[in-house]
Amino acid sequence: MATQQHNARLNQKRAEREKKDSEDSPSEKREVVMHGAKLKCEYAQQLGELKVTSNELMLQDKLWATQGDGNNMVNLQFKGTCGHPKWPAQNMQPPPCMSVIKLSPWENLGTSIVQEQKVLVKESTITCNPDFNTAVASPIPNVESIAIKAAPLIINAYFAKFSLTTARNVTTLDLTKVEERGLSYGVALVIETVGLEGKKLKVKIKSGVRKVLSDVDAAISFIDLKDIDAVTNPANYKNVAAKEEFEVEVGKLASDASLSNKDSFKDKAVLKLMLNQKPDNLSFDLAKLIANDTSKEALVYVEINCSEPDVEYMGIDNGSGTKNAFLKEEGKYFKIKNKEQVWLTTARGEMEKGVTEATHCNTIINDYHQVNREHKPSGCATITNAWCASFIGWCLTQNNFSAQCDPGAYTYGHINTRYRNKRVVRDGKTVTLPDHFDDPVWAKNTDANKLALGSICVVNNRKHVTFAVAKNKEGTHLFGLGGNQGDAVKISAYSARVSSVYPIEYTINEEDYELPIYYRELTSESVT
Repeated sequence: MATQQHNARLNQKRAEREKKDSEDSPSEKREVVMHGAKLKCEYAQQLGELKVTSNELMLQDKLWATQGDGNNMVNLQFKGTCGHPKWPAQNMQPPPCMSVIKLSPWENLGTSIVQEQKVLVKESTITCNPDFNTAVASPIPNVESIAIKAAPLIINAYFAKFSLTTARNVTTLDLTKVEERGLSYGVALVIETVGLEGKKLKVKIKSGVRKVLSDVDAAISFIDLKDIDAVTNPANYKNVAAKEEFEVEVGKLASDASLSNKDSFKDKAVLKLMLNQKPDNLSFDLAKLIANDTSKEALVYVEINCSEPDVEYMGIDNGSGTKNAFLKEEGKYFKIKNKEQVWLTTARGEMEKGVTEATHCNTIINDYHQVNREHKPSGCATITNAWCASFIGWCLTQNNFSAQCDPGAYTYGHINTRYRNKRVVRDGKTVTLPDHFDDPVWAKNTDANKLALGSICVVNNRKHVTFAVAKNKEGTHLFGLGGNQGDAVKISAYSARVSSVYPIEYTINEEDYELPIYYRELTSESVT
């Protein structure tokens, strides 16, 4: 026991000595700090770096750091996100350090004076109370013949859902950060900067660690919604082409007088994209590429370039020595997915085959009608029967979801199963009950009959049924993917809808109620 106590005291003394030896001496603690000094914050993921902008006086080819180097988003350069416990407490994702740094004045300053400001020393400290803020530079003494200008920064880039809300004639642009988005949906790329207002940036969306939509680190083409907004004749929507490089101006939205929150965009560039290569339809080729990947998602990141001199990027080194790649940290890639239900994938496959009455008559009679118990056509010469409901039922049952057993389109507006000519015994006699809806319940209604992606919609005064895949920009029409639309499997537009249901086995998600927008001319496709 005595030996153990003796060894414990020795270890304690040894640890105290090692700690003392590793600490700065009193004189070392008063050493002057220079440009590039390392900064430590208990909430930061890694060491930061001090950027001196308060003066131009050098010692041994390095700028002296002074009390003036306390700019929230310029002088203290930290990578990654802020680990302060306030964010989880508010149910918020940790934001980038650089966007929330909020500083008190420096303390424990040195005694030397540089350009009317006390120098920083190794024991100098500064307090950060992180909050969403706008950086306010500390004043620099007006010393003749010295001009100070901080290098411009590109701090961060992220994707967001965007929407315009108007209340009492006041319009607000809302941006909600997201980590994933569906093919053909709109998304905003938000780029945070310092000192680049009015300047233009070049942007590319590139493939991440796996080859899905393109080779790794290769650019992917998408639709720039700015090009869509420039179209004045809807007939020209189809001429809008996807592109691999985009140009966006920093602070452009800050000049939009119609926005109530325009001032918040002074140092932000906002690029609005449609995650699609066709403005008027789902890029099914991309959907198939995502479906073929084991994770069912494509990981992408952002590459940003600015032609302005001396721009500093706060991104991640992509291996080439540059730091203009954003969202490229492991596990933090942006995800692109195909949000459509499996029965829509099946339906699109039939559309891609070019199914029509003239070319695929046997498919329509022998395959699509097999799920139904009534009204199967006897042959191609008699395919005057409507087959829209049979197509809906076939797509559902091919994926193990329930469907109506009767091919009448209007039956898909009911959540109970329809039996035609059902026979029951009454008073000892067998009688036929025509047009009878009864258990089992095969479907469920959407919330308040709202239009939803992949929902089964009865349209055309109950004479047609189709799958909802999108809506038009104005919201006046839904786009339905179905059979017997112009005697073919295709997408058409409909202005009136009676009902929207899902098969009983499907779990409805809130995001199902957000449909993508297709930019199409309606004249030739609308069905009244």
